[in-house]
Amino acid sequence: MALYLPLHGLSLSAVVLGAVLTALTIFSISAGYHRLFSHRAYQAHPVLRFVLVCLGAGAFQNSVLAWAADHRRHHGRTDSDLDPYDARRGFWYAHIGWVLRKPDPSIPPVPVRDLERDPLVRWQHRRYGYIGIAVGIVLPVLIGWAFGDPWGGFVVGAALRLLIVYHVTFAINSFAHHIGDQPYSDRNSSRDSLLTALVSMGEGYHNFHHTFPSDYRNGALPHQFDPTKWALRALATVGLASNLRRTPGPAIVRARLKMDEKRMAATVVAPAVHQTLQSLRASVEHAVNRWHDLVAEYEAMRKSAQGREFLRHLRAQIRDAANELRAAYARWKRALDAGARTAWPA
Repeated sequence: MALYLPLHGLSLSAVVLGAVLTALTIFSISAGYHRLFSHRAYQAHPVLRFVLVCLGAGAFQNSVLAWAADHRRHHGRTDSDLDPYDARRGFWYAHIGWVLRKPDPSIPPVPVRDLERDPLVRWQHRRYGYIGIAVGIVLPVLIGWAFGDPWGGFVVGAALRLLIVYHVTFAINSFAHHIGDQPYSDRNSSRDSLLTALVSMGEGYHNFHHTFPSDYRNGALPHQFDPTKWALRALATVGLASNLRRTPGPAIVRARLKMDEKRMAATVVAPAVHQTLQSLRASVEHAVNRWHDLVAEYEAMRKSAQGREFLRHLRAQIRDAANELRAAYARWKRALDAGARTAWPA
């Protein structure tokens, strides 16, 4: 870049090419390597699978097999000596130090039998280098050449793109384990970080992801910034994605309640406030149980081929129960936040 800019200048075609290819590459890691292959959070049409493995190879972050093996070890051994990007070793190690360190030969690779049986994944693993060069270097240069700027295609569309994508991916291992909130679990160092989500197409809601890794969403709440989630929903409408796995609402609420109560346990509130909180907590639990029971009844009735009208009625009740649950939890959170402002350490 130091020579390219003063000698050549930055063309509009190079900027557009770099931006589009960077977004597509981040998406291939987020939707492909991560949510599809590592966690099986949804199913993809063969065309989408092929595009994702090719674009993913162009990120030069290893093959699907190797990437998924490391990532599954990370989830299974988070914050331990067997965690490839162990956040306990510090921000630098989790960000990029683990990449520069030679793998410990005494630690056997994590088996990924499901992926080893996948013909497309095996093909990508065998031809990873060739695919990466073709998609990650040759393609940007050819597109740049077609618009009269092959050097822009190489410098911006290939080199700069790779630098950005590397650090975006590494940021999930570093920033999202050191900076942010833990609204769902404190069993490990994972954290929800809006800043990281903004640069990674939604991967920054890492505490939710570590708590519910098979969910196709990282930002589970409607307002949370997760373009990968939105893109997968759109792809599902045209048949390119299916079986988008979602964590049941009651499980998410119960996880949040557990963390809320842990925070309140560290403070002392007035007896009247405590009584109010207990009452609101009971109303949330009641709403959770009602929602859960209605969903269970719907699934049982659907499998037994009940009448459409009855199932439609049950769906309406489920929607009402979900709205009741959201309202009850909102009341609980408001009271909890108000109580916390007037509390003092236990």
